[in-house]
Amino acid sequence: MARLKQAKEEAEKEVAQFRAQIEAEFQRKVAETSGDSGSNVKRLEEETESKIHHLKSESARISHDVVHMLLRHVTTVKH
Repeated sequence: MARLKQAKEEAEKEVAQFRAQIEAEFQRKVAETSGDSGSNVKRLEEETESKIHHLKSESARISHDVVHMLLRHVTTVKH
């Protein structure tokens, strides 16, 4: 009985150590990810602004041609 109790206590200690090790690793990964999320957000915002600027410049470049094409199709009479 004493040996069984001792084995149970040893197993509980091993489980506690393993759990602490896994928890520490998890916390480290969470801290790394949290630190990166700020830079990821900034990078995504910069990419978004760049894409918006590109779309606005492209739409400004072709809007004149699109208006003329639409006017031509709307005002053309087909028999």
